[in-house]
Amino acid sequence: MSLFARRANLIQQINAIKDEQTIEILEETLSFHLHSNDKDITDGLNKYQLQELSGLMEEPAEKDTISEEEFRKLFARWNTR
Repeated sequence: MSLFARRANLIQQINAIKDEQTIEILEETLSFHLHSNDKDITDGLNKYQLQELSGLMEEPAEKDTISEEEFRKLFARWNTR
């Protein structure tokens, strides 16, 4: 699809949006990308912050999860009337 066709498609989609919050999200996203000057989100982080972020990314996603059975046991008292 050509750049012109993609732009026209986006304009049609934007014009069809009725939700103001969605328009605000699009505005914020567009503003960020237009003013980022090819900067990475991590460019403003100091060495410690970058290490913290890297460490968090390397943690397994399941690290702090519990089973459904454990969840039910923890919250059993709220299930009573």
